[in-house]
Amino acid sequence: MYESALIAAGFAFAWLGLHWYRRRALLLSLAESAARLADGQQVRTSTRRMDGAIGELSRAIDAASRRVVERERRLHSDLRQMRVVLDGMADAVLAVDSRGRLTFANATANRLFALDAHSIQRLIVELIREPKIQNAVATSLAAGGPYRGEIAVTNLDTLGRVHERVFEAHGSSLPGEATTGIVLVLHDVTELRRLERTRRDFVANASHELKTPLSSIKAYTETLLDWGLEDPDVNVRFLTRINEQADRLHQLILDMLSLARLDSGDSGWERRPLAVVPAVEGYVESHRARAESKGLTIVFRTTSISRADAIMGDEEALRQIVDNLIDNAIKYTPEGGRVEVGCRLAADEIRIEVSDTGIGIPRDELPRVFERFYRVDKARSRELGGTGLGLSIVKHLTQALEGRVEVESRLGRGSTFTVYLPRPAVAEAGVAAARPAAAHA
Repeated sequence: MYESALIAAGFAFAWLGLHWYRRRALLLSLAESAARLADGQQVRTSTRRMDGAIGELSRAIDAASRRVVERERRLHSDLRQMRVVLDGMADAVLAVDSRGRLTFANATANRLFALDAHSIQRLIVELIREPKIQNAVATSLAAGGPYRGEIAVTNLDTLGRVHERVFEAHGSSLPGEATTGIVLVLHDVTELRRLERTRRDFVANASHELKTPLSSIKAYTETLLDWGLEDPDVNVRFLTRINEQADRLHQLILDMLSLARLDSGDSGWERRPLAVVPAVEGYVESHRARAESKGLTIVFRTTSISRADAIMGDEEALRQIVDNLIDNAIKYTPEGGRVEVGCRLAADEIRIEVSDTGIGIPRDELPRVFERFYRVDKARSRELGGTGLGLSIVKHLTQALEGRVEVESRLGRGSTFTVYLPRPAVAEAGVAAARPAAAHA
């Protein structure tokens, strides 16, 4: 009897020990599953079908695992989408932590500051040497709130030329209980500022150019009304001056209207194949009388080009280009000089050259000669009746015809303006011939 009780107790203890061991193994398995879940891994417990508390705990862990994995999947999808959006932005975006280390840069910022994947977690002062950017980051971190400013950044291109880019900088703190860092957005406003300067300069120059002939007309008119109307020598001379200034004012308005139409894209042109040689030859002849009256020789030459070779262009646009260049050459070439106009083939383009033996242009002035109202010699230009818009019109017209214009000049030796215009991609029948040019006033 006693021995049977001992045997039963031994079996009970053994069963309890085995049950405890099994329970411990199950709990350890659940703990391991919970640890894997905490690391973001999907888990599937083997005790989910058990009854009791362990089964409920197992099923709860499995459900939590599915929710965590789904949330993580959505989070990664959102992060990829956000990265695509940020990389597609034209603005540069930089995220910097509270220690001044880069934590994120979008594609625009990478291109702008030559950053890459190895730049993350490095100090901004090491990555971006531009002091104004460094100051914007430091100011944003110190302020702990919104920051806004304008930054001018100077850099060199591959040819060693200096370029200035202007950015509007917007800084804001990253969310968190304490200051975890800032995000800095740089919006490129270089072109906007350039257009604003161009507009201001245009308004100022146009006002001045309009005021000059109007002032002369008013002065001559007042003199005639006061006393000069009865003097035959004075009234004819003053009326001649008034007529000249009125013509100058009229030409200035016409040039400004031409530029306005070009800027708006409402030129009303019809681009079609246009024979170049007959057209340019007619434009040269329209200037011959004026050139010879000034004692100049004007010639027209062709090289490796036939009278049928054409450009894709508009007759009125071509006329304005060539007329402005010839007019410029005649104005600035002294008596006894020579103006030469030429046409030649150059691959898939036709070159129109206007050369003179005039006063020339200083080397440092060449980049600006196509600016509106820009004059190398302001006093001489106004004396000769120039509006300061001729070369700007040439540039805009040439670009509108998908061509380009270049200038070469030596001070005191003369200048050569070369216009390159594209030929038709496919030869077409019925090439337009230019109408005879009207005599140049």
